[in-house]
Amino acid sequence: MSLIKSSLARKYVMALSGLFLVVFLTQHLTINITSVIDPETFNSWSHFMGYNPLVQFVLQPILIAGVIIHFVMGFVLEIQNRKARDVGYVKYNGAANAPWASRNMIYSGLVVLAFLALHFYDFWVHEMAYKYIEANPQD
Repeated sequence: MSLIKSSLARKYVMALSGLFLVVFLTQHLTINITSVIDPETFNSWSHFMGYNPLVQFVLQPILIAGVIIHFVMGFVLEIQNRKARDVGYVKYNGAANAPWASRNMIYSGLVVLAFLALHFYDFWVHEMAYKYIEANPQD
């Protein structure tokens, strides 16, 4: 049980969930780029992904869990890292010991989270409404 509570284990969970999301984004990009190259292939792949029960009811919840785990773990690690020091870090005017992206990861994560919320609203919410409400009216 102490392994789960260790900072190193949390960082491994963060890294593995991030790797999982990179694999998903590569697959997502591959399918979406076919809309420019071959719209017929894009439509068939999109239909498969949108109506296959394995994708919709098994893989999609796993993906959502991966996103939630990654973001929650990011916030947890950020809070714990800030609490770990009695004295705050010295602010640098210029090059620091860590790259800018590393020092500001929480902010880039919040930007990605905002984009993800917008993306879910623009595509996923409307798709679910079409597939399960508009296309199948309850007469």
